[in-house]
Amino acid sequence: MKKIKIRAGREMTVNELLIENNISSKIIKSLKAKGNILKDNKIIFLKETLKEGDFVTLIFPDEKSDMKPVKMDINIVYKDDNILIIDKAYGLSVMSTLNLNEDTLLNGIQAYLLENGLDSKIHIINRLDRNTTGLMVVALNRFSASMLSLSLKEDLKRRYYAIVKGRLNKKEGTIYNRIAKESNMTVRRCVRNDGKEAITKYKVVQEFDNYSLLDIELLTGRTHQIRVTFSEIGHPLYGDEMYDKDYVDGELMMLHSHYIEFINPSTKELQVIDIGLSKLQKEFIESLSK
Repeated sequence: MKKIKIRAGREMTVNELLIENNISSKIIKSLKAKGNILKDNKIIFLKETLKEGDFVTLIFPDEKSDMKPVKMDINIVYKDDNILIIDKAYGLSVMSTLNLNEDTLLNGIQAYLLENGLDSKIHIINRLDRNTTGLMVVALNRFSASMLSLSLKEDLKRRYYAIVKGRLNKKEGTIYNRIAKESNMTVRRCVRNDGKEAITKYKVVQEFDNYSLLDIELLTGRTHQIRVTFSEIGHPLYGDEMYDKDYVDGELMMLHSHYIEFINPSTKELQVIDIGLSKLQKEFIESLSK
């Protein structure tokens, strides 16, 4: 089991403390039902008042994973007891789907955890497409998953480097769209009035003859948001087989999650990681100057 201690920074009820620490109502209900909310090793009720400096202990039962472990090279850029931050490789699927049954990043993470004496359920916080590289946050228990899932909605910042075709007239700005699923028979997305709000900030970092390197910040998290947004304005991502009508077989998509910023559930402090351009992007840019 995992024990998490949280401290009251002022006079408040136990329930207020849990909510302030981004513990979801579902988890609070589960902890309460199992008597897993304690103060001084005794069960404490949600309505009880805490003084500033009081500690409450939350007990999370072990979560066993039935994921098949598959040994693979995984680039871990940060780890602690609650989370892993991974630089995902190109062409690696995060998880299996109905149409895809192969070794995935989840299988590789499971092998890594077992090698390090851990057997916990894996919670993916920000999923990347198969051919998108870069930073992914993985929670290792329900506590950190709850905190990070709420953070994703409220204050987790994500920035991507993308190489798109052509030069943009406006060198920086914010694009507002509504993105919807094209049909129930496909994973393709499109811009449509009945879609969900999609807000994308961008800035041109470097220009080449026929391409532009963009630094993009997602203010919403829609499926294929960057790919659809820039295809819609006539600047599809290089190597995007799905949304570039002029895609050439063999091109590799140039989309890389290089920056994340969030409140770390272990330290309660702001965590910022920036890994810069991907190796693929650097090699592509170098090829343009030859």
